[in-house]
Amino acid sequence: MSIRKFNTLLIPAFLVILFAGCGLIPFGTRPIGEVRQSAPSLEGRTVRVKGKVVDSSQLPFVGTRFYKLQDDTGELWVTTKDPLPAVGEGLVVTGELHNAAVLGGTSLGIQIQERSRLKARL
Repeated sequence: MSIRKFNTLLIPAFLVILFAGCGLIPFGTRPIGEVRQSAPSLEGRTVRVKGKVVDSSQLPFVGTRFYKLQDDTGELWVTTKDPLPAVGEGLVVTGELHNAAVLGGTSLGIQIQERSRLKARL
């Protein structure tokens, strides 16, 4: 294979990976509504979602920080140890999904423990 042909394959693949990592394309993310609906079966598993920060808060004296992420399909809470993102900021969040309780197959208290976040265009 010539260098020219190799470059014509490598450059587009590199750009797709780069843009996906920056959240510019929804590669590898799941709609929040789908995550909420599948939450009982996703307990303890890694999920990746994309949305806009619509609320944030910190519990005093404990240091627990959390923010609400929303897309066109729903919203969910994300807990973090890092500084809180700004309300209105677009993010791609990767983390472990947890349910506070599952009653009759319905999840209550769904949240993601943030492992990483990237700024994203929405």
